[in-house]
Amino acid sequence: MEAENKEIEIRPTGSYFEVDQDGYIVNPTSKEKIQERWWPVIDAIIGYYQKAYKDKLHSVYVRGSVAKGQAIEGVSDIDTFAYVNLPKSEINHDWVDAAEKELAESYDFVEGAELGASPVSDIKDDSIILNQSVCVFGTEVDVPKLKVGSELAIHSQKFYKRVDWFNEFLKKDETLEEVRKGCTWFMKGLLRVGFELTMDRSQKYTRDLYRCYETFAEYYPEKESEMLEVLHLALNPIADKAKLKEIVDGFGAWILAEAQKIFVKDSKDSSFA
Repeated sequence: MEAENKEIEIRPTGSYFEVDQDGYIVNPTSKEKIQERWWPVIDAIIGYYQKAYKDKLHSVYVRGSVAKGQAIEGVSDIDTFAYVNLPKSEINHDWVDAAEKELAESYDFVEGAELGASPVSDIKDDSIILNQSVCVFGTEVDVPKLKVGSELAIHSQKFYKRVDWFNEFLKKDETLEEVRKGCTWFMKGLLRVGFELTMDRSQKYTRDLYRCYETFAEYYPEKESEMLEVLHLALNPIADKAKLKEIVDGFGAWILAEAQKIFVKDSKDSSFA
């Protein structure tokens, strides 16, 4: 049997991005919004990046609830990424797992930490992520503005890869904790793809899980109960592989088919296969 943990209650948290008078999304993050409790964690993360990349470190960014000043202790993770002046083949990632583990042990109010680095040359392709992130170290870059719509659907077109990976993952002999982590990862993907199905119609944009569920339920009321279960499992992950496989093959397959219908305009488009 799985150990009993205190259940996280579903609450109407999060927000939608503001849209300016010309229809462009407004970056909701800033240094000023970051809650004081989270700055020592950010400083520690910057330290890890500096130790790993030294003078090759170009910049460090934070996104998500922490960057918007909406972090909830014990629930929110801290999502960061860095750019370095190195080609991709020379970027060392071997230190990341140990750093993330040390951060989790040092700051018990942080649900998890995500660190990673990319070459500076990737900046030109990262407009979406940079429009929802704040630079906390180094040189901030200018990024083009984006309008709400299918160009922001970054999860849907590669969701088949997440499905394939998760199906293989469920066949492996993983620990209960690893399965629960995989559950959270997959359910978050379902929520965000579900939301992306609505963007052209709703003219809204968010990454926040409850708001993804809320908007999906508005446009797909017949699937509301299934997405509510997904939201519950994103917050309260399980290690029941049979149940997870049932969701992948049922609701997950439906989401994938709906994404194909909405985003693949040409039947010869291979971006979903």
